[in-house]
Amino acid sequence: MDVLIAMAVFVFSHIAISRTRLRPLAIGAMGERTFRACYSLMSLTLLAWVIITMINADRIVFWYAPGWAYPFAAIATIIAFILIGLGAYVPNPLSASFRRKGYDPKKPGTVGWIRHPLIWGLTIWGFAHIPANGDWPSLILFAGTAAFGVLGTRGLDKRMKTRLGEETWDELQPAVGHIDLNALIGVAIGMALWATILVGHAHLFGADPLSVLQAQFGLA
Repeated sequence: MDVLIAMAVFVFSHIAISRTRLRPLAIGAMGERTFRACYSLMSLTLLAWVIITMINADRIVFWYAPGWAYPFAAIATIIAFILIGLGAYVPNPLSASFRRKGYDPKKPGTVGWIRHPLIWGLTIWGFAHIPANGDWPSLILFAGTAAFGVLGTRGLDKRMKTRLGEETWDELQPAVGHIDLNALIGVAIGMALWATILVGHAHLFGADPLSVLQAQFGLA
């Protein structure tokens, strides 16, 4: 029950802020930069709450991880964290992003290829963990995150178009994507996050995928 409550608060807090007047009111009161910092802190705090309740919850196993689940998760999460790194660093006023200034629709970087890298990164992160975590309540976190991401992208363009105004939205539509310095830094950030979490996974979350991968490939 604690996991369901934590996950519900996580999901509905984001819906309440992104789909109501709370967001523009908060930005008007504290400024966009402060709002983004507070919003990010809130998201990380609620996500930590979900993970802690999941780790401490009783488990019901639906399936055991097949042999390919850990290599699959390792490869998929590399892609996920690269997208998260791009979403964090590449300027992008068309989606959820940490940076908006510096965006040029004629030279959009990776935004010309993928408009919502941060959301797709989180979605792939969720899908990557499902085969190796066939238990309650792990599926609540990972399947819930994946579903939230897939459903979230469907309405995000509409909300961003309304928020920016149709004329501004059209002006900001990107040209063909390309690799630039921002993209390379974003990839480096994503890879560094992936490696850090992989090494510290056992201490942070109680599971040790690095040891499993080493054993599978004869490196232990």
